Amino acid sequence: MPENVSLNALLFDMDGVLVDVSRSYRRAIEETVEHFTGRQIGENAIQRYKNYGGFEDDWKLTHAIITDTAMEVPISRVIQEFQDRYRGDDWDGFITEEPPLIDDHTLQRLNQNHILGIITGRPEEEAEWTLDHQDWADYFPLLVGKEKQGDRQKPDPFPLDHSLTMLSAAGCSIAPNEAVYVGDSVDDMKAAQQADMWSVGVVPPYVDDGHESLLKEHGADIVIHDPNDLPGALSSLGSRATAQAVS
Repeated sequence: MPENVSLNALLFDMDGVLVDVSRSYRRAIEETVEHFTGRQIGENAIQRYKNYGGFEDDWKLTHAIITDTAMEVPISRVIQEFQDRYRGDDWDGFITEEPPLIDDHTLQRLNQNHILGIITGRPEEEAEWTLDHQDWADYFPLLVGKEKQGDRQKPDPFPLDHSLTMLSAAGCSIAPNEAVYVGDSVDDMKAAQQADMWSVGVVPPYVDDGHESLLKEHGADIVIHDPNDLPGALSSLGSRATAQAVS
């Protein structure tokens, strides 16, 4: 290994890390489940499914919850009802209710020394809309959305591996141990571990504090409760990366 390692790429999940989705994606899950089953589910029930792993796709998560209530509904109908709520008729649905979790000042600081990218299970069109809505497009030259992942979603490391392939094709070769993935789910931490990247776990404001230990259990190198604490967290990771490289 080289004598020292720099952390050159900072890759983000979007939901629960950059934006609060408690009144958008999570609300769409709740209302779509109630539409088909007549039952109300709470935030804790949704989080339990997320904690099981394998539910990065909220359409599949919603369909699984409905199926587990002994309702047989084609996933195409579930997606339609979900999108009617989330995207709306003309980008006027729940997607407009996603307050940022990170400040522009923090992104500016991070952008000075790192390439910033987004690796998300969102359809690219929705991710791009959110970046434009938040006026963040200039910060994130790299975006790997749902379409580029096919059926290989986190915790499969493919989306993270593919992000480095895209950077290399653009003339920016970055090794996995020079990249950090920032996510809020156990699948995010597993994917980073399998991709040999560093991982920062984020506890969203709508998830209980027990989530911190869960993220650490699944491989998080550091866990933070506020994405604006990332500069300090990265300094700590940088020291660990250098020490690991030297050893």
